[in-house]
Amino acid sequence: MMTTPKKATPKKLKQLRDYYDNTDVSDEMERAELVAAPEEILVSTSLRLSTSTLAKVRALAKQAGVPATALMREWIEDRVNSTPDSLIVNVVDLERFISVSARHSV
Repeated sequence: MMTTPKKATPKKLKQLRDYYDNTDVSDEMERAELVAAPEEILVSTSLRLSTSTLAKVRALAKQAGVPATALMREWIEDRVNSTPDSLIVNVVDLERFISVSARHSV
């Protein structure tokens, strides 16, 4: 979970400035990894869901080990980037989905 950064006080800023002005951090810089910028900038939007739907999404996201918002974004992106042919569902996959959904609703 992301935390909101605390506002830096003038005292804390001075401590940081003094530390980095007088400390060799070149070893840390050599081990640093460049993180590529995303292809597109992500924007925030709101989405109204029922409490029960959101609870189910959160449970599925927890099982997948990802934040619920990331899972919802993945689902939406998969859907809008799908070609009409890719929207056809295999009967075996549909039966598996129904079976898993039925077990989760119990």
